[in-house]
Amino acid sequence: MAQPKLSEAKVKVSTYQEDKSPAETPATDPQQEQEAATATPRSEAEWNDLISHRIEEAMRNGAFDNLRNKGKPLPNTRNPFVPEDRQMANDLLKNNGLAPQWINDRTTLLQTLEIFRTKFRATAEAYRQAWSNASTPIVRNGIRDQWTKQVESWQEEIRLLNQRINVINLQQPVASLEIFKLLLDEELKRVGMQRIL
Repeated sequence: MAQPKLSEAKVKVSTYQEDKSPAETPATDPQQEQEAATATPRSEAEWNDLISHRIEEAMRNGAFDNLRNKGKPLPNTRNPFVPEDRQMANDLLKNNGLAPQWINDRTTLLQTLEIFRTKFRATAEAYRQAWSNASTPIVRNGIRDQWTKQVESWQEEIRLLNQRINVINLQQPVASLEIFKLLLDEELKRVGMQRIL
């Protein structure tokens, strides 16, 4: 795998050196010139010298003269809430219109919680209406039994949602974005209901 890349690099170096005009190359011994054309940098220092030489040559040829924002300070787009080791990754995601996975997971969970609360509110209201419209004790006992089963179902659903909330809260880098766990009694209080009818 490395051999084809090495031979490709040798071809590029020799092509580059052949394309240079005589004015750009210092006068040297023909034998030295031939050796330099076929020599490939072997160490890291030689590669660094070659890279530095190419950059200096590009500067002399004016390759960096028309850069955007030349002479102005670089914009400070660093987000103070993102750890230094994640800054570049977050910038790449932001520049490509993406978000970190924890943000997507958090958004999805918040939408799920909103859907749960909407259904919770509607179901509780339906039971409230049924309870107030019940005319006999037998009908009320049936509604009470159904309500008890519904409350147990909500308890399990809230337990599963709280497990997801735990996972999301551990992924978030900022503690102030913590999602609070659901409590059945608080959710019932929001809709004006209790565990027992």
